[in-house]
Amino acid sequence: MTREHSRTILHLTRDDRLVAAVGGAVAHFAERVGMENAACNVLTAALEALCRQTLPLLQENGDVLDVAIEDFEDRLQIVVEHQGAAQPTVGVDSFIESCARESKQGIAGVQLIRSVDRIEYDARNGSIRTTLVKYLQLGKNGR
Repeated sequence: MTREHSRTILHLTRDDRLVAAVGGAVAHFAERVGMENAACNVLTAALEALCRQTLPLLQENGDVLDVAIEDFEDRLQIVVEHQGAAQPTVGVDSFIESCARESKQGIAGVQLIRSVDRIEYDARNGSIRTTLVKYLQLGKNGR
């Protein structure tokens, strides 16, 4: 069964109460593509932690955190983007250490890495973008 491509974009201000909307949207998309509940819960928790860590970096002049969630035939893709000072791209080890230091739980970075198949980080022209890709198992996810 083929379904149409779908995309949702959320614009979050510095109010961390809005992070729950991200979790709800990810859960909706995960269900839509047939992701198992356990994998969905890990992905949702990791993405919410990423958003909570990023919101304080927003300037108080109206900057927003954009979260775009898309489903494709072969993958679920989530893009988290905000404006900020360009930072050097880091390796996986540095990413895990940084997330562990900044997270109250100390495991958000590890959860994020385990919850997706690919992470892309890009910082250019004042825009910082993290792209998370979870590939779907064809035949198991309703396809």
